[in-house]
Amino acid sequence: MIKVNIERNNKDFQIIENNEILIKGSKPKWYSSNLNFFFNSRTYQIKKKSFWSSSYHIYIGGRIIGEFNYKWKSGGYSLNLYESKKIFTLSQSNIGGMWRVERLYTLLEDGSKPILKINYSYKKWKESIEIERIEMNNSNSDLIIYALFIMRRLQTAESAAGAGSVGMYG
Repeated sequence: MIKVNIERNNKDFQIIENNEILIKGSKPKWYSSNLNFFFNSRTYQIKKKSFWSSSYHIYIGGRIIGEFNYKWKSGGYSLNLYESKKIFTLSQSNIGGMWRVERLYTLLEDGSKPILKINYSYKKWKESIEIERIEMNNSNSDLIIYALFIMRRLQTAESAAGAGSVGMYG
């Protein structure tokens, strides 16, 4: 089982498997949706395309390797990796009761083939995130970060929709 360790006000994180750090990452600023992480001796970045855009680019060493696009019809993000020409989406299902925050997120390749599962729960004021590999090996563990990134975008949209904003800025 793979665990996610989040530190310092959700700014720094580690992906840990068998007490070994697979991936280390951080958000450049606490309010930013951009993300930097290190995997296989490479530096990755996820940056918003532009201020008004809902799409994000994925960079390795300054070279674009993929993008996240928001699909208005499905209400979710898709991940398009250019080199492999694969498209991934993230499905979400509630597994907790009415008063428990437990969700299962599944990263799907081409909309049907499960790659990994994310078990998300919120207990005692702390997040618990565990990841289970299905059709994934160590060389493409960066898919974990991409799935977590989409998960956070979904959670942000969900909390914004449920906030019941008052006025223009809610």
